[in-house]
Amino acid sequence: MTKDRSATKGNKIIKETSVVTVMVAIQFSDLMAYTEQYEGRVFTLLRELISFPTVANREPAAIAECASYLETIFQTYGYDATQYPTGGSPVVYAEKNVGAPKTLMFYHHYDVQPEDPIDHWVSPPWQFTKREGRIFGRGAVDNKGHIVISLIAIQMLEDQIKLPVNVKFVVEGEEEAGSNNLPHFTKAHPSLLKADGCIWEGAGFYPEGEGETLTIPTPVEIWCGLKGNAYFDLKTGGPPKFPRTDVHSGSAAAVPNAAWRLVWALNTLKDEQENILLDGFNELVQPPLKEDIEALRNYQGDLESFLKKNYNLEQLLLRRSGQDLYVPLFLEPSFSICGMKSGYQEAGSKTIVPAEASVKLDFRLVPDLTVNKVEELLKTHLKIRGFDDLEVNFITGYNPAKTSVNHPFIQMIRNATQNIIAPTPINVIPFAPGSGPAYLFTPYTPLAIVTSNVEGLNGHAPNENIPINAIKPSLAYNAFIAQLIAD
Repeated sequence: MTKDRSATKGNKIIKETSVVTVMVAIQFSDLMAYTEQYEGRVFTLLRELISFPTVANREPAAIAECASYLETIFQTYGYDATQYPTGGSPVVYAEKNVGAPKTLMFYHHYDVQPEDPIDHWVSPPWQFTKREGRIFGRGAVDNKGHIVISLIAIQMLEDQIKLPVNVKFVVEGEEEAGSNNLPHFTKAHPSLLKADGCIWEGAGFYPEGEGETLTIPTPVEIWCGLKGNAYFDLKTGGPPKFPRTDVHSGSAAAVPNAAWRLVWALNTLKDEQENILLDGFNELVQPPLKEDIEALRNYQGDLESFLKKNYNLEQLLLRRSGQDLYVPLFLEPSFSICGMKSGYQEAGSKTIVPAEASVKLDFRLVPDLTVNKVEELLKTHLKIRGFDDLEVNFITGYNPAKTSVNHPFIQMIRNATQNIIAPTPINVIPFAPGSGPAYLFTPYTPLAIVTSNVEGLNGHAPNENIPINAIKPSLAYNAFIAQLIAD
């Protein structure tokens, strides 16, 4: 894609038209100059955070230690910080009230995905490692790196001027495990969730390449919400319908096979054209709003090429491209098999009839689908078709939630971003493809996620990382937004 770079100034590309003037005390280019003094603080804090193996529901000691560490760090930086028990991982809440009319909130999480498969990591997952222009370690980009960037960005701004906005941090410890206990906090303390805008899991600027200039930034995406998620474990096997143990496959003509039973059940749930066949499911899907369709019509960039390159794919699913890609990815529900287990999986052969089989499934939800409704539909669908031997266990989930693409908070962020990087594309997207507990916050505050399509971050995978050249512009960008929300 050819970009017009006919006029530049400092770290900022300036376009003759379509740039909205924003009035702030400190311009982005000046904030970029300040970041030189603060990048080292990011490294120091992130080094400590990565060292905590905070896998929720697996590492309670690390969870407790990390929460206490965060509470102390926030207090060191002048926040009133408290841990709130939830029955699971504590929520770390921090607030700096400077008496300003407006409040900016940051939502983050200090828990991380499991490190498996460990043998695929080049460097230890719980060790901060600089390599190839990036910082590697579990949580580097999701989400510990952005906790630190948000904190240090606000401090950088406060060191230059009187902080123009009150600041809140809500940092939970179970996001990667479904935030099952977060409602205990949000229901008990709704006043703590009130803000004029929330940056959700960070606002990141990612320059292209490995240099530290922002004169060639990647296109920015502003996600206005998160799809919901309903995650299930389906199991079948054992007496009286299946054998008490695996059986020699010579008896396959006589002994029921749990694996085949599960495959046949799954075959009723989705067809080869990605149509979800769950009875009553599609009737609950709210038609996309006109404003959301229009936002996707204005999408700029080659998402198809990015996805193919990033995942080494010859073609996307159903050869989707353009609007045929954007609408299902950002506005429609999806259904995925996340993992299957049955029978023999090791090297060589073992001829058996499996006695047990299980599968993990997840549905990505849009309005008006909810976790409870999908669970009910799934159980009813299987029962009607005679698969009452399948045990359906709900594991975790979220309801969908978003802020309007036309909300003033979203438009403020869009205009601010445009002011910095025009003519590089800025895409406002109704729903992120992923999920999170946004539905607990949207009754109290608008929210936005700011990110870019960056290759090789490896979130949720081995060798997770954050590019070093993203830290300075992300610091400046968060500080820039904090000024704007004050107006």
